[in-house]
Amino acid sequence: MNIMCIGSNLESFETLKVLVSNGCRIQALITLPSGLGQGVSDYVDLHEFCAEHDIACIDTENVNAEETIERVTEFQPDYLFTLGWSQIFKTEFISCFSEFVIGTHPSKLPYGRGRAPLPWTILEGLTESAVSYFKIDTGVDTGKLIFQRTFEIPPGTYVGELYDRVATELAQGFLELYQSLDKGETITFTSQGEEGITVRGKRVPSDGLIEFNRPAREIERLVRAVSQPYPGAYCYYKDQKITFWRARMNHDLPYSGTLGQILKKKKNGVLVQCGLDSIWLEEPTDEKGKELESKFFRLGDRLGYQVQDEIYYLRQKLK
Repeated sequence: MNIMCIGSNLESFETLKVLVSNGCRIQALITLPSGLGQGVSDYVDLHEFCAEHDIACIDTENVNAEETIERVTEFQPDYLFTLGWSQIFKTEFISCFSEFVIGTHPSKLPYGRGRAPLPWTILEGLTESAVSYFKIDTGVDTGKLIFQRTFEIPPGTYVGELYDRVATELAQGFLELYQSLDKGETITFTSQGEEGITVRGKRVPSDGLIEFNRPAREIERLVRAVSQPYPGAYCYYKDQKITFWRARMNHDLPYSGTLGQILKKKKNGVLVQCGLDSIWLEEPTDEKGKELESKFFRLGDRLGYQVQDEIYYLRQKLK
């Protein structure tokens, strides 16, 4: 049984560690070349790990490229475990594997197909999710299901905590699959069906902009959804980009003010007025990642730009 894996992120690393520590034999890993993962929030260079455990590496930026397919075919693999890869696999690549390609997605498919599943899970306020294992086809998360590992999401969960839970579920699920295949057990497939399908769109760093006309609960979810290992939720203050890594609702202090106004300060954050209620924004950093003390902020100031005023001032300057 020749098994190959593909991945280049933290989830891939955690799964490989579990597989190897349990005696699973991995032929090769398809991964990004060293140094080319800077645009991936959770990128991990896996070359050193593979060298330590006698796992061959196939470096590629495009799995569907002819040279990649030729290299993969040399190994005559039976199965591919997809540990963390964002490209759609074309028929030529899928055909490299004599049995089938196993994909995963951290949602209860067919709900939540598409991009950025973990941030969207928090933004949508879900209290339960799953890691779905399926036979990959040429669609986006559309293949027939093998099984799902369901888990609960506690209130106030941050995306980093959700990521850790998903990584654990991913690793255990692939270990179970490996052991089933190794025993020669039959793998059954179930169609996802058409009922309950949702497709999520791509998210980019600019989607982390805090808009203070939104309700405090939405802003709190945004901060939790894009916190580490993602780029974070941000606004502008003193002509600097300020990122806040933690947030919590204000249930005690009867403060109110104009949108974005700093109402109160404490050691690691500020209380800010939103479109509905106020919110504590905590653990601020500047554009270089330096932690900011509360004295950087001034009571009564407003976070963010006042767009119409700024346009007016710019037009006056242009004149």
